[in-house]
Amino acid sequence: MLLEKTLFQVDVLTLDVRLGVEETGRIEALLSGDRPSGDRLRDAVATVALEARDAWARIEFQRDVSLDQFLDGVRDNLRKATRAGVIEPRAFRGISDDLPRWYAFLEERGIHAGDRMYYRIRGDSLHTVYLAADGETLLDQVDVGPERRLSVLGGYFAPGSDFREKLVSSLLSGA
Repeated sequence: MLLEKTLFQVDVLTLDVRLGVEETGRIEALLSGDRPSGDRLRDAVATVALEARDAWARIEFQRDVSLDQFLDGVRDNLRKATRAGVIEPRAFRGISDDLPRWYAFLEERGIHAGDRMYYRIRGDSLHTVYLAADGETLLDQVDVGPERRLSVLGGYFAPGSDFREKLVSSLLSGA
């Protein structure tokens, strides 16, 4: 999906999400036989994605973004996930407080068009890699805990997230 933000619909980033075999099977089962329709189907698909224990995501930035803009966007989607009950308020505060430390390498540099981030979720482990446009690895870290997995997936699939509608639509069209 392509995320367009601001009044002028400026292309900010592209996001690809892939779910594991089990999750894909659950979505395929939702699409076969006596299936829910409309919003109920979309909510069911989003729930499968939110509960994923095997997922991969790739973000590619389409334009330069400041660290503050990036963190504001992440926090906004985390707030939505918290309001939806996907992550606990305490986890939101902890993750929100840790974000500037995790991404401190972007303080002066900022985010450049062509930079990429990868998330790999296995169980409750979250592996995050940030690559500069030239391929240099700027971040490679692993965090463990359900709140880490849920913070990423909740940021993408919680009700009201900037990503949910387009991601669910793409999952439905690709299944």
